[in-house]
Amino acid sequence: MRFTVVTVCRNSEKVLPRALSSLRRQTYQDREWVVIDGLSSDATLDIVRSYTEGIGTLISESDRGIYDAMNKGIRAAKGDIIFFLNSDDAFHDESVLRDVALTFDAYPWLDLLFGNVVYQYPAERVLRTFAHINAETLIFEDLCHQAVFARRSLFDRIGYFDERFLLNADYDWLIRVFRSGARWRRLDRNIAIFSMGGAHMQNPAKLSEERRAVRLQYISPIAMAIGDLRRRITHRWHRHFCSHPLGRVPLKD
Repeated sequence: MRFTVVTVCRNSEKVLPRALSSLRRQTYQDREWVVIDGLSSDATLDIVRSYTEGIGTLISESDRGIYDAMNKGIRAAKGDIIFFLNSDDAFHDESVLRDVALTFDAYPWLDLLFGNVVYQYPAERVLRTFAHINAETLIFEDLCHQAVFARRSLFDRIGYFDERFLLNADYDWLIRVFRSGARWRRLDRNIAIFSMGGAHMQNPAKLSEERRAVRLQYISPIAMAIGDLRRRITHRWHRHFCSHPLGRVPLKD
């Protein structure tokens, strides 16, 4: 089984070394690194070329946005399993790919696998477990794409990211996956360290507005209102009785 790790970047010289270091430390060796660069003008490409283990594909050209670049990464992928590693994020530890490979080997029917993600905020770290995510709840919740490994064949069946959505195309794609009847499984282990503050966080109002538009493709406004009310009640109950929000556990240094 071969992994394709796709990194989309532009002028990422300050953050890319951590992502690259976490890839280099992976004990599982059957992998390729696909880099889609948006014409960086700093040392990003020099850092990429320092990856002596071998780059599967390096494309440096202008694009129409992050999801156009991610779709290029999918088309360039030669591995069986695709994972998107953001330039400012990192694998949680050196055994992530090994453990994911073992799980896909144990469940060869799997189309998609997701695990936990550590969200790195400026002042704290929060573990998000996504244990409450399934085909019914996803449309009212979210699932970080840094938690997700998908078979390349799944993109052929479901389609690529819808570039009409500037901030939520990965969320839209996951909804399509879950609604398609694709076979998935959750792995209760930490997958990645996700740095908060990217494009998703720079315009929360746009993020929320677009996410609503994504959801309304699949459910009616009334169903969305009822589901959102149920979600808020569930989260409030969990916060009251469990001392932390559903699926979110503050981590101590």
